[in-house]
Amino acid sequence: MRTSKSVLTSLIFGVVLLAPLAATRAYAASPSELHIKPDGKFLATNVVVTQKAGTSNFFSRVTWGNNVYVRVTILAKKDTAITKAHGEPASVNEIKEKDVLDVEGTLSSGEGVLIINATRIRDTSLQIESNTVSGTVVSVSPESSLFALANTKFGGTTTVLLATSTLIQKGVRTIGLGEISKGDKILSATGNYDYSKNIFSASLIEVYQDKSMFVLRNFEGKLKSVSATTLPTTLAVSVGGTDYTVYLAEGASVLNNRRWSASLTRFVAGDTVRFYGGIRQTNFSEIDATVLRDLNF
Repeated sequence: MRTSKSVLTSLIFGVVLLAPLAATRAYAASPSELHIKPDGKFLATNVVVTQKAGTSNFFSRVTWGNNVYVRVTILAKKDTAITKAHGEPASVNEIKEKDVLDVEGTLSSGEGVLIINATRIRDTSLQIESNTVSGTVVSVSPESSLFALANTKFGGTTTVLLATSTLIQKGVRTIGLGEISKGDKILSATGNYDYSKNIFSASLIEVYQDKSMFVLRNFEGKLKSVSATTLPTTLAVSVGGTDYTVYLAEGASVLNNRRWSASLTRFVAGDTVRFYGGIRQTNFSEIDATVLRDLNF
């Protein structure tokens, strides 16, 4: 390896030689920042890949404007730490021509070209990373398969895009996008976040489910039908405009308005009935009841 003085001399000389040559605009990037320490440690930002050789060698440029550049060859080793723009681990296979890198490493021997044994490579062009988000739904667009999420992780509002394979879980139920509403809390959405577009492509979404609706309580409504006159049986009952299927298991209490035991044969459509039970978590239109009363006899 040359001394630091000769390296810097060669670097300055290289810049002078290359200054008249116009760097191809296709590789234009923000001006590079280059540091070479006396011990040969190398640090550069905005290094543009011009060609990939094999799987781990990258012919690159550090540039200043459109007419000054220095060629740099980046050598990635097995122990080179490679990350995407925001820290997710990446592989050499993901680095492509025209990508912009931040590179740390050490100088290697070379004539006329800086050769770097890279210890760290950060590919700032890789802006899509696996992530999770959470927050409150501020709007839903089923026709576009997306909703907007107010979250604190990325700041502001993030667009959450759903694919046909996206799984949405609410409690123990699997739901569709049409069941998500403004104000719903998204406990977590797993997928890929595009930092350049502020779009999150979700593969799995968990929506908060209020458990209070499953608490055992009394219901009252109009009887529409009874499937059988002996237990176990099911009833169709309209409660507040919502139709429920009510399941009565063997051993359930069947009573009249005086709370005396009664026969299901006395229950007729149109009667007002009251029952005690809980809505099923798997189906909100089904109720398991343990007590049934007919208030009409």
